[in-house]
Amino acid sequence: MIRIRTLIFACSIVVALAACGDDDDGSTLPPVDQGPIEALLFTRTLGFRHASIDDAVAFFAGLGPEEEINVTHTEDPTIFEDAALEAFDVVVFANTTGDVLDDDQQAALQRFIRSGKGYIGAHSAADTEHNWPWYGELVGAYFISHPLLPVEVEVTNEAPEHRSTQHLPETFLFTDEIYNFDRNPRRDHAILLTVDEEGFIFPNIPDTPSMGDDHPIAWYKEFEGGRSFYTNLGHRPETWADPVFQQHLLEGIRWAAQPIAYSRVVLTTLPENPMEIAVAGDGRVLYIERTGELRIWLPETGLVVEAGALPVDTTSENGLLGLTLDPNFDRNSRLYLYHSSPIADPAPEGPAGRNILSRFELNRDNTLDLDSRSDLLEVPSERECCHEGGSLAFAPDGTLFISVGDNTTPFPAAGYAPLDERPGKENENSQRTAQNPFDLRGSILRINPDGSIPSGNMFPRDGSQGRPEIYTMGNRNPFRIAVDSRSGRLFWGEVGPDAFADGPRGPRGYDELNFADQPGNYGWPYCIGPNLAYSEYDFETMEVGDPFSCDGFEPSLLAYDYLTVTDLALGDAFDDESVAAFTGRTAIVGTFYDAPADAPFALPDSFRNKPLMTEWTRDIVAAFDVLDDGSVEPLRRLVPWETFRRPMDLAVGPDGALYVLEFGTAFFGNNPDAQITRIEHSATGRLSPVAQASPSASAGTAPLTVSFSSDGSRAPGRGDAVAEYEWDFDGDGAIDSREANPSYTYEETGLFRASLTVIGTSGRRSFPSAVDIVVGNTAPQVEIVSPRGDVTVELNTMVDLRGQASDLQDSEIDCDDLLWDVRLGHNAHSHPLFALSGCETRFRAFLGGHDDQGTIFFAVELSYTDKGGPNGEPELTGRDSIRINVR
Repeated sequence: MIRIRTLIFACSIVVALAACGDDDDGSTLPPVDQGPIEALLFTRTLGFRHASIDDAVAFFAGLGPEEEINVTHTEDPTIFEDAALEAFDVVVFANTTGDVLDDDQQAALQRFIRSGKGYIGAHSAADTEHNWPWYGELVGAYFISHPLLPVEVEVTNEAPEHRSTQHLPETFLFTDEIYNFDRNPRRDHAILLTVDEEGFIFPNIPDTPSMGDDHPIAWYKEFEGGRSFYTNLGHRPETWADPVFQQHLLEGIRWAAQPIAYSRVVLTTLPENPMEIAVAGDGRVLYIERTGELRIWLPETGLVVEAGALPVDTTSENGLLGLTLDPNFDRNSRLYLYHSSPIADPAPEGPAGRNILSRFELNRDNTLDLDSRSDLLEVPSERECCHEGGSLAFAPDGTLFISVGDNTTPFPAAGYAPLDERPGKENENSQRTAQNPFDLRGSILRINPDGSIPSGNMFPRDGSQGRPEIYTMGNRNPFRIAVDSRSGRLFWGEVGPDAFADGPRGPRGYDELNFADQPGNYGWPYCIGPNLAYSEYDFETMEVGDPFSCDGFEPSLLAYDYLTVTDLALGDAFDDESVAAFTGRTAIVGTFYDAPADAPFALPDSFRNKPLMTEWTRDIVAAFDVLDDGSVEPLRRLVPWETFRRPMDLAVGPDGALYVLEFGTAFFGNNPDAQITRIEHSATGRLSPVAQASPSASAGTAPLTVSFSSDGSRAPGRGDAVAEYEWDFDGDGAIDSREANPSYTYEETGLFRASLTVIGTSGRRSFPSAVDIVVGNTAPQVEIVSPRGDVTVELNTMVDLRGQASDLQDSEIDCDDLLWDVRLGHNAHSHPLFALSGCETRFRAFLGGHDDQGTIFFAVELSYTDKGGPNGEPELTGRDSIRINVR
């Protein structure tokens, strides 16, 4: 073992210290008084041995004196045990190959990373431990081949703010051996460098395909409490003598030696059909359920309370759809809800339904004051599929924006523009709404908080030329909107039609990111994306006419389809290039991130004062912005190493934390993995501890003994650890236990809310993690009896459904109380079709005119809600679900 004491530059061996600053994480350079970084350089090989290993060792031995780094070099794997690794901040795998660690040594490396330490991989570190999946996740991707010879390639710097690449130009030439990998690391890493494969000398060794147009060669991420940095460079001896590479690697080491800067915390898993979220100035998190409930997460207890519920019609895509807080909510407690009122009896003329914007006040006890209701706006709704919109957002001038979809059935148009003008097909013709100035649908509306009309909308306030509430028109489904809190610029995601390919009737389907500084017409259903025109079409004769003119329509800021990689951060709709892993596309603009820079958990500058979008089907959260020429800057993903569960909406907290409303992975709603998460960022690693409470049972008869677990609780950031546990079993605010994993017996019946708070050695406290315990009632058992298994049906045939339910507390179950939710699944989203009831029922397997491109299936859920316990204990619901494939 060779121990080398080295001194290296704090920032750059090429550029001046003054050029250094915050990197893309917002993490700053480590202060000098932290002392030297202790690095373990590991170069063991059990396969091909690179001649450049000697050059790597010599490089670390010959660094010059600006800041100390102590490097210990070894090829002895026995150093991978806890006591020895405790001395190091990072491990550097430089040109290792083969299975270099045994099982015990692998476990020690895992514990090292999970304790908040760092990993750096250089070149064939990606050709190491192929049989250890955890290492594959740590390094990011495995080597599979390389071109016949090292070659000069053009390298693109994708992260000029990151400390390891800030010295590099936007593009540059570099000669080295470039690897092809078994996966594209972009899906769960932040990419630093990519290469252009032009000039590769083929065949590859071994003879495998190259990676193609998107070929990363350097990346980083935070991983299981620590940090991971990998660079493909380092094959040639000359590389280790190149100052460009040297600085790239050294700054990668410095980045990996710092504590993690991000933490994602699950606040609650109680959401079921969540739609929109808002955060109050005191940290309360308000969210709405499509089924009509307004709920509030309370930061002081971790509990979720139901503030109130509105009667809503949930037919198709209706329900409680929109929520926003008054700009002066902290003083006046006003909030705004957009909801689908139940159909009146008798029904009104024209569309049967009404979607209503109402203003309410919230009482001091967190209950919704229903008597304070003031209805400000009514929008007609056919109460048929689809596109209701409903997002709400205030502008800095105090006006309120409301997004409204075109309320048109898209399926008969087979993924193109719905333009059916035949009598009786009105709901299949988007022209009647999105291009009708006297219809509020297919528009984004703008009103004053009292419902009056401000100046500056598309049409005069007297209504002579169109509805004066309309700000933009020609919208299909502007599902979520956000407003720049400084300029008032409006942003939204436009969810587009489903066509996979261009055709005689017009362009393929696109989702869009859009913005507006003034009123405008965005073209739907005549044009889409960058003003690509559809053609007139006779749905009776199926004759295609002339294309529409797009003159006067506003083009999209960014448009992307299923198959084309328009922006590298978005990728395409195929995960791992597998048809079976098709995701889809759903563009959402969740919020405008305007937290002040000095907020304790503010995101880095590269995300500040920008709109944040989500890709709902691809589980992406990213920042974007409009450049001076009106084009979009490349999207920048936020924490790409985190796995989101269909992010539905975003909100900014008063402390700079970002809140993510996650719908959950299944199509049905009522998802067990729906949740609200909170993302903290701290450049210094001063992150909140995280409590995670898990009960052995959440319901049962009295007496009920519950074993509680704190597994998963943590204190992120190097040097911090969970030191104390505070359990409150019954929600009375008193500490009932300080054990890590206690048990408690509930003798009485009722609803009890247990919570855990953890305290780190730093003294920082977590938010409480709360769970509901129902004593005196048990959840019903629900089963879909038939069909079962891998079921495939023919189109236009009848599908028979049979189910059953049992419940210990309900002596008899009425078949009418068994509820079936039948949805048409398409790729990664679904459309509600039928709400049925009964122990036995049936439906016709039809597409409703939906095109049969992509993956088509029926998602069927059966649920039963019991009558509660005998002494008024809360109701509980059981569910079962199946997927029925379509031939």
